[in-house]
Amino acid sequence: MNSGTSAGAAVRRTPAALMIAAVLLLLLTQLVMVVREGEVAVVTTFGRVASAPRTRAGLYLRWPWPIQTAHRFDARVQVLEGGHEQTLTRDGRPVTIALFATWRVADPVRFLERVGTFERARRNLNGLLGHWRNAVVGRHEFEALVHPDPAALKLDAIESAIAAGAAPEARERYGIELTAVGIRALGLPPAILERVFERMRAERAALAETYRAQGDAEATRLRAEAEARREQMLAQAEADALRLRAEGDAAAAEAYRVFEEDPELALFLRKLQVFEQTLGRRATVILGTETPPFDLLSAPPTRGDAQPK
Repeated sequence: MNSGTSAGAAVRRTPAALMIAAVLLLLLTQLVMVVREGEVAVVTTFGRVASAPRTRAGLYLRWPWPIQTAHRFDARVQVLEGGHEQTLTRDGRPVTIALFATWRVADPVRFLERVGTFERARRNLNGLLGHWRNAVVGRHEFEALVHPDPAALKLDAIESAIAAGAAPEARERYGIELTAVGIRALGLPPAILERVFERMRAERAALAETYRAQGDAEATRLRAEAEARREQMLAQAEADALRLRAEGDAAAAEAYRVFEEDPELALFLRKLQVFEQTLGRRATVILGTETPPFDLLSAPPTRGDAQPK
């Protein structure tokens, strides 16, 4: 009987113990604030900032709600991708530009007071970047954004100018640090795009014409050099031919002079030449020794015949 009574009392105490444990756990969660890695927390007392932001991960004591409230924010770098917005260049050309930006919460207290949520922060940043995009692009000509020569583009300078203008305002107004700003996409209205293509085609055609003119000039120069070299070689060849002809004529004149002084020697040499030409081909010739020039084989020439008179 006593055993049953004890068991019933124990069963009745179990729900009460669980309720007490739940109340203690709830009270503990209200008294302890957990800050995770990559987070920053701001504690407010009746809506006012009570202490410095908690930037290190760990457990912190606080008063339960509604006395104190913990506001946690992601302290990691965030990415903002803006939409396509149309703006005008300094020369009145319409262009559509989409920006991107990376940012993080740099001043948690100011961020809480001025912004409060990441969604609102994105809207505010998008508006601030749009203002500076219009201002910076409006100071540049259309060719700074679209040009066939990469050296003429000013996209890096435009991105730097937008970041330089928007970053101080983002920190001052919203407690946000802009870590990077860039152009994500660049577009043109269809009419402007067609004119750009026409201009690019015209510039390419002019460049091709310049290259063709340079090629024609180089070809003309090479042909002129080749023609001059040809004329020089022909002139040199004619001069050499005239010199050799003169030398040959001089040698022939000397030979004629010698032959005129000794006609028999000239006849003898002529017979030897015919004799050499006839027998030098291994030909068989049947002629009498009295037939010139084979008469040289009949008997050796006399002293009077061999020596010139």
